[in-house]
Amino acid sequence: MEVNKLNLYECKHCTGTGTCTTGHNQDSCRACIQRAEIPFWRRKNQTGLICGVCSGLGITEPTTDRMNKRIAPVLAIYLTCILLGLLTYALIIESQYFTELLAFSSAIIGSVVGYYFSNKK
Repeated sequence: MEVNKLNLYECKHCTGTGTCTTGHNQDSCRACIQRAEIPFWRRKNQTGLICGVCSGLGITEPTTDRMNKRIAPVLAIYLTCILLGLLTYALIIESQYFTELLAFSSAIIGSVVGYYFSNKK
């Protein structure tokens, strides 16, 4: 099984405490107040709200790391679904190119499934 290393850093927004104090007079900032879904008439002088950047953990993972770990599986799912939809459509309309589409799609879908469900990566 593939082990992904997490790159966690101290949250610079809340300085690692998990509580937002970056607003005026150590109050919570507007972004954290909005993320906490507080009604607009109660948004002044809010203190002690959890940090909206790290969700109160005090540590955060960079957005680029999260995107790099998620983009390949999402693309594989989209590609597989599109190819299966294309095959279904070609079967319904009884396309004369169905056998070529089947050979093309089965090779790609087989590679994707083999990669994600193999024991060794």
